[in-house]
Amino acid sequence: DNMRADIHPMTAIAPTVSAVLKLPAPAQAVGQPIESIMNGLAEVKRVAIIAPDALGMYAWGLWKQEMPFLSSMHARNSIVLRSVLPSITPVNFACMVTGTDRDGHGIHSRLHDFACETLFDVVRASGGSSAGIGIHDYTGSALLGRFADICGNVGDGSDDDIADKIIEISRNNAPEFLIAQLGRVDDIFHEHGPSSPEVGPMLCETDTRLKRLVAHLKPLGYGVIILSDHGQHDVLDALPGQHKGNHGSDSDEDCLVPCTWG
Repeated sequence: DNMRADIHPMTAIAPTVSAVLKLPAPAQAVGQPIESIMNGLAEVKRVAIIAPDALGMYAWGLWKQEMPFLSSMHARNSIVLRSVLPSITPVNFACMVTGTDRDGHGIHSRLHDFACETLFDVVRASGGSSAGIGIHDYTGSALLGRFADICGNVGDGSDDDIADKIIEISRNNAPEFLIAQLGRVDDIFHEHGPSSPEVGPMLCETDTRLKRLVAHLKPLGYGVIILSDHGQHDVLDALPGQHKGNHGSDSDEDCLVPCTWG
C-alpha cells in the first residue's frame, strides 16, 4: 500500500531536525532530511520530539481508533520510519540524535557514551540549548538527559510526570531542541502484549497526553515530531511472569513505526 512505500530510515531524523533548525547535521549522520517534515515545520524556531516508546505500526494499526488526537495528526501528516538494528530503545534514540546506527554512534546501552557528534552538540555549538527527558534510569534521562544541556529526570514517575516536565522545561528554559521518552507505553506493552485489550486504556491516556503537549508546545514556537523508537510483537507462548510483548528483531512488527508532525 502507499503507506509502506513512504518508509524512511530512522537515520533521517537527526538531519531533518538539523535542517528545520537551519543547522548542520551531526558529523556522522548518514540519513537525508525528510522533505515533508522540513516543509511542514519550515517556520518553527524550536523542535520537540515526543516518543511514545514502542508504539509501532503493528500496535498503531490495532489501536488508532483509541487515539483520536494522534489519528487527526496522522490524517494530515504521516510517514513510516524503519528502526535501525537491533530494534531496541537506546540504539534508536541514539540514532534519532546522531543520524547513524549503532556502529556509528557507539551506543549499545543507555549507560554508554556517544562515539560521535549529536544534535545536542550541534545545537550547543550554535549557542542554543537542548533537553532530554524521561523516567529515572530509562534512556530519556540516563542517555539523552546526560548529554543534553538540561536533564529532565522525573524519578520513578509516570508518563504524566514526563508531560509535566516537558511543559515545565519548555516554559522556563525554551530549549531549541527537546526530546522526551514516554517510557510507560513500552512497559505496558511488554507486560500485556501490544494486541492485548489491557493496553487500550493506557493508549487513550497517551493520546490525551499528546494533545495536551502539542497544545502547550505550539504557542512556544515548537514544531512537534511524534514518533516511536521501535515497535513490539506479541509473544504467543509467554509463560507466567515473562514478557507478553517484545522487540529487538528485524521484523516489521519490531522495526516499522509511525511518525507525524505539526
